[in-house]
Amino acid sequence: MYNTKSKWIRLMHSVEDYYRKVEVLHSRAIELHRERYKTQGSYDKSRCDFLVDDIKYLARLLAESQVDMERDFGQSRTKHK
Repeated sequence: MYNTKSKWIRLMHSVEDYYRKVEVLHSRAIELHRERYKTQGSYDKSRCDFLVDDIKYLARLLAESQVDMERDFGQSRTKHK
């Protein structure tokens, strides 16, 4: 159930668009893991903090988004309706 008073904009994505956004979130998580557990030298705490904030933001966007299950692969928004 979505909070209708939320300041976040609910986005409508195709399954393909949603998948790409999840890929970005995953790549940020890998980047965070690599930065935090470097084998040489110390890690950059400010970079890690930035990545954590970015991951949280992306996760929030995904959580507030809706997926248009009716849109076919490669179909644009304008053709759908």
